[in-house]
Formats: sequence, structure tokens, C-alpha cells
Amino acid sequence: MRKLIKDFLTTLLYFVEEKGYPLPVAFKKTKDIKKVKGMNYDKLYEISRLLLLSYNSLKGKRSKKVDQFLQGNYEILLPLWAREELSNYLDVKPLENSFRIKNTWVRINTLKADVDKVLKSLENQGVNFEVDKDVYYLIKVKNEVQLKKTKEFMNFEVIIQDKASVLTVESLEVEKNDKIIDLSSAPGTKASQIMQLGENTVELFIADVDINRLKREVDLLKKMGVDMNKVHIIHQDSTSNSMLRSDKVLLDAPCSSSGMISNEPAIMVNLTREKVMYYSQLQRKMINEARKIIDADYIIYSVCSLFPEEGEEHFLNLKTEKPKIVGERPYIDNVNGIRLFPHINLTEGFFITKILLQ
Repeated sequence: MRKLIKDFLTTLLYFVEEKGYPLPVAFKKTKDIKKVKGMNYDKLYEISRLLLLSYNSLKGKRSKKVDQFLQGNYEILLPLWAREELSNYLDVKPLENSFRIKNTWVRINTLKADVDKVLKSLENQGVNFEVDKDVYYLIKVKNEVQLKKTKEFMNFEVIIQDKASVLTVESLEVEKNDKIIDLSSAPGTKASQIMQLGENTVELFIADVDINRLKREVDLLKKMGVDMNKVHIIHQDSTSNSMLRSDKVLLDAPCSSSGMISNEPAIMVNLTREKVMYYSQLQRKMINEARKIIDADYIIYSVCSLFPEEGEEHFLNLKTEKPKIVGERPYIDNVNGIRLFPHINLTEGFFITKILLQ
């Protein structure tokens, strides 16, 4: 059995290292070619997850790394460069330890269901959850497998969405009949929440650089109960924007995704300083373009990153305001914004700020 598990994990590591696949994809591809008879695959998935989280503490070639891991000689560590940088702002060890825990947050979709009825139904179906103290339509679920068996999940009455992502949209302060631009919209979870908060009255412009992602987003929004007559679909690279006027803008920027390691541990394998700097430059272009072109009251900027290069450092000389949401102080004192952390807020790692345009 041990040899079968070692072969499985070594192959999985190949798919993550060489192909850059996220864990769910790498696991499925490995499972197709490497069978582990007599092994519970849910348990094997958790072992695979822990292997990727431990990647930076392991030495040698793939098979040697897996040997060390199976012998128990591992710890959860960010890459050395990341540990050194983040240690300037926070205690890194509790952050790393928190990666072991995967928090599942679930938004109740009031476009399709009543909050109280959903809570009662989920309880009757054996779903163990806690209602969030900050957002009334948000719950933290302790048994995701059970949730996915419910009719509410299958009917998009409940949607898995991290609390940090939910708070990003809450920062927009959506009102009925708002005109809102979502500059990097796919896969569409935040767009559907915008329409939920605006009770399907918002005139929403969704943009993305990938036409196939936009097509999938449209299909998803329909399933989520969004009134597509109110949604305008824009295929564009938002470093060169074509939309000129709105009330509010959401820029949930492409990033290193370092804030979502708990949910996608393959990030541990492929996280580099070069990747952070690449996305930092892309974000700066998107921010500058939106500020220059769009006539709006403000932009909510959010990024699922732990690094100031993708967050605070963009706003040293811009007029910003602290969003009206819960969270921690930014890394840099003279920058307005909110930081969210997995080890403090039980969310993905996010930076969120409000850029004032008026």
C-alpha cells in the first residue's frame, strides 16, 4: 500500500510541478492512471493536500520529497523569500499553520431563496453550520460534502463563496438601480452577489479578457437567478478599458492568489517572487486605466494576495478610503484599506480598499 501511495503522490507532484495544475485537476489526472486499491480517495485527497502544503519543507527530487513526507519529516512553510518578506508585517508561523484548515463559507442566494427557509432546510438535512455574525446571508459550513448533497446547493440557492470575497462586494455598498462595472468579472460569483444585493435592479457591466470564461460566467449567472436583461457583457483586456461611466466600479484584480493557499495548496509549489511582481505591474495598469477613463464615484479594489506589492504599495499616493467592512489594518499605516487573514478572520487572505474618484 505504501508503495502505491508513494507512486500516486509522486505522479500528482509531477502534474503540479511540471503542468501547473491545481490540486483537483492534478488529483483527477493522477487517479486516472494510478489506482490505489483499498484506499479511501477522500482520505488520499487530504494526504495530497497536505503534501502540497508541506512542499517547501521537502528536499530533493519528487520521489525523495514524497519519501520525506510519508516519513513525517515535514512542516507547512511558505517559500523562504515569502517568509522573509511577510515577517516584516506579521507573525508568519500562525499564518502557515492556518493553511492546514480549509474554511468553507457559503452565501445564501436571496435571488432564489429565503434565508430563514434555507437555514431550516439545511439543518433538517444534517448540514452543520454557523451563521456569520457580520453578514446575515453568510454561513460557515463544517461538512462541505454533506452540503453538496442538498437540493439548495444543486439549485444554486446556496453558493460556496469565501467570506473575504463576500465582504469585497459588501464594500461596494450596492443600492437599487446602481450602474456598476465589474472589470475582471469571471467566474461570476461576485457579479451574482452584486445582483443579489441590488435585488436584480442593478445595470451591471461584466468584463473579462477571456471570451470562454465570459461564456461560462453567463451560463452560471443564469443558473443563479440573475436577470440577464440587466447585464451587459464586455469582452476586453481591462488594461485598455472601453467603459466610460458608472456609479461604482469593482476591480477584483488578477493576482498571485497567495491568499487562497488553504483552498488551493498547489499555489505553494508555484509561488514565486517573479509571479508577484508580474501581477503587481498588471494591477497597476488596470488601476491607472480605470482611474483615467471611467467617470464614477469610486472603485473597490480587491486582491487575493498576502503581499503589499499587490495591495498597499499601489495606493501610497492615491486618495483612498477604508471600506465599511470588518477586518484588520493594512501593512502600511498611511494607506486606507482592510486586510483579511486566514489565521485571524478565518477567510482567504485579501486586501480591499476604496479608491475615491470624485
